[in-house]
Amino acid sequence: MTDKEGAQEDMSDVDALFASAREVPPQMPKNLEQAILRDAAQVQARRLEAQTQARSGQGATPERGLHRIWRQFSTAIGGWPALGGLAAASLVGLWVGVAPPAFLPDPVESFVAYSSGAQLISEQGYDVSLLMSEEVFE
Repeated sequence: MTDKEGAQEDMSDVDALFASAREVPPQMPKNLEQAILRDAAQVQARRLEAQTQARSGQGATPERGLHRIWRQFSTAIGGWPALGGLAAASLVGLWVGVAPPAFLPDPVESFVAYSSGAQLISEQGYDVSLLMSEEVFE
């Protein structure tokens, strides 16, 4: 059914490859290491400069008011992709509310058809006199 001996030979070849790979640890190229360290030094210098400017009052002004609240909200829900999804879902919900599909009742027709709340309640099968009696409200 299966070739166990062939599978054992394949596994021994793989084990030999892993053993040879373990003998020589991987080395990072010197130019890559220097580029990473140079980039890190630049980032640290920019952060230090931004902190000193913020302490002295120079540079960009801090966000205030609605702009700050809007940025916190958009960051909390996931940024622009999430805001796009939220807008699309809101528009679909509005459309379904304004022009519902045939299998859903139209809420506008329900409220326009009844002239009073008592008529709406009576259509639902409730006894209006029982609902309006003093015993219910006490």
